[in-house]
Amino acid sequence: MNVQPKREGFEEPLTGSSSAEMPPVNPALESAPPPPPVEEWPIKVRLLHRSIRDNNGREVKEIEFRQPTGGDINRCGNPCRINQDGDVVFDERKMSLIMANLSGILSPLLDQMDPRDWNSCAYRLRSFFLPELAAW
Repeated sequence: MNVQPKREGFEEPLTGSSSAEMPPVNPALESAPPPPPVEEWPIKVRLLHRSIRDNNGREVKEIEFRQPTGGDINRCGNPCRINQDGDVVFDERKMSLIMANLSGILSPLLDQMDPRDWNSCAYRLRSFFLPELAAW
């Protein structure tokens, strides 16, 4: 009765030829990074919860953002940063200013947005204000 109990988390070794069971690995495909997502400019974000008025008093149900530039960051500041835990943190005032610059809608008019719509816009724009991992 000296039967060794099976240890949890370990599998029995495969018997026979394991190469027939496993497909061959292509090292070129395994090491290739995934292609970056392609953004189409201008970016459009639908306001799902409440429409707002634009500079001319027209109702806006979708905000269109142009591509940000370094000049936008210079004028408004960088609206996103990464804290010591690796979390992305928004500076709400700077993000509102950036959204106003990129959409052409005055920031007091953007203040009418539902908070859920504001967050949808901010999360859609955040990747353009964070450094590329490859640059580190």
